[in-house]
Amino acid sequence: MTTFAIDSDNTITAYLAGEAIPEDQARFASERELAKLAANWPAERLVEIWNNFAGVPPFGDLRPVKKFTDRKTAVARIWKAVQVLTPAAAPQA
Repeated sequence: MTTFAIDSDNTITAYLAGEAIPEDQARFASERELAKLAANWPAERLVEIWNNFAGVPPFGDLRPVKKFTDRKTAVARIWKAVQVLTPAAAPQA
């Protein structure tokens, strides 16, 4: 299972099970967990997280936003975007 971690600079990194995740980073493994984390974040942080993806490979088709309709939409879109960060599983020997 992939766990995602977000740092204070709003950089999201994907980690495979067993990989060490820095202690100072918030972790989430599902859209629900991300929503729980984001519940207390200012809306501007969600916009910043999204805009960090916009136009950057492998997120080239995402466009920057000025705001989201609501927090639920922001979380859903961010969750969908981070799925491309999921590392491919190592081939079985």
